[in-house]
Amino acid sequence: MSITYYSYPADKNKQLSAHFKMGEFVSGSDYTNGIYPSSVPIHDMLPEILEKVFEHFGCAYGIINSGYRSPDCDRAVGGSGSGPHTLGIAVDAYFYREGDKPVPSRLVACYLQDIGIKGIGLNCGGNHNGTHFDMRGYGVWDGSVWFGDETDYSSGYNDYYKYTGTTKAEVYPSGGSSTQQTSNTSSASSSQSTNKAMTTSNDIINIIKTYEGLSLTAVKLTGEDYYTIGYGHYGSDVGANQTITEAEAVELLRKDLKVFEETVNRVVNVSLTQHQFDALVSLAYNIGTGAISESDTVSFLNQGKIGHAAVDIPSWRIGMGGQILPGLQKRRQTELEYFVNGQDFTINDSMNVRTGPGTNYPVKKVAQISANGRQCVVNNTSTADAVFKAGTEITCLEVKAVSTSRVDVWMRCPSGWICARQGDDVFIN
Repeated sequence: MSITYYSYPADKNKQLSAHFKMGEFVSGSDYTNGIYPSSVPIHDMLPEILEKVFEHFGCAYGIINSGYRSPDCDRAVGGSGSGPHTLGIAVDAYFYREGDKPVPSRLVACYLQDIGIKGIGLNCGGNHNGTHFDMRGYGVWDGSVWFGDETDYSSGYNDYYKYTGTTKAEVYPSGGSSTQQTSNTSSASSSQSTNKAMTTSNDIINIIKTYEGLSLTAVKLTGEDYYTIGYGHYGSDVGANQTITEAEAVELLRKDLKVFEETVNRVVNVSLTQHQFDALVSLAYNIGTGAISESDTVSFLNQGKIGHAAVDIPSWRIGMGGQILPGLQKRRQTELEYFVNGQDFTINDSMNVRTGPGTNYPVKKVAQISANGRQCVVNNTSTADAVFKAGTEITCLEVKAVSTSRVDVWMRCPSGWICARQGDDVFIN
């Protein structure tokens, strides 16, 4: 998971980023009267995002008014006792330029919106210079995350520029880009980037070569109008009896991939990691530019439903005859793994933690799961079934698509296997 647990007494002076220490993430009422929280969860991306805001607005200093809150502390300030602050995924922050000049919340909120944060509270606590942000909904927009104005505690906005009347020039006075996205800190993911001009990596090119196979002589497949040569190169430029070298086949593949790279760059309008981009190009190379452009996979991505997009990849397993093809299943499994391994997802329903990828595997007991996992279960009794609460964040260490008449997708996290998709039902964001 993207959560690290700290001890306030031992780690309070630990520098989590250039301008913020661990102790600043603990709410004041949690360490008064000599009472210190012994285990403080802090989402690993919070310091990174605070620094992005700090640097973007040229700040002299920043103040975290409220970070982690114990359930009692959260209730004491009017919270539910189980909100994002209690999970260590939220901060309320103020930013100041030289001369103690505050950066207005409307500017901070617009910038956070631009870099992909969805859990935003404008005018935190009614203060026009305070901004709440949390990691709920990072990479997903389903209307249930907080994205509103705390002055009157209304929510439901999806564009702070329009709501506040803020211009891009105010947020980017030097003309900087408003499409930069935050980086993903998961270990197996490359840093995020806007999709424009992204190109496929050598790793995915080698995977595509493996699945396409190599033919140094032109062949004409049943039902096709043209010949195919190399690593799946097909078209009117391939003639009967034509032969090429392996180097020429690689050159043709790289040239062909540019069309699919351009398509993915054009039709996907959210930020992708390199692994996500590569997986989509591999999928597009197999199913075609038209199919990928009109696919549910891309539609989910553009809605911010990254989890839905991921588990839709195995759907593309049907051949021209309407049959499930083992070769396509295997390729989709590889692309799915490439897309999700090492990334974080949030489950949106209470979910059993099983010993293997399927309902035929037994549910683990609480005593059998990781220490972090035990903090996320419905019943923390050691002999109880391990059932994660809705909202639990999991890191995908392994994924398995089980394709029969429907598609089921299972993810293994440090505690065990979680069902991510069962037919048309998707359980992850």
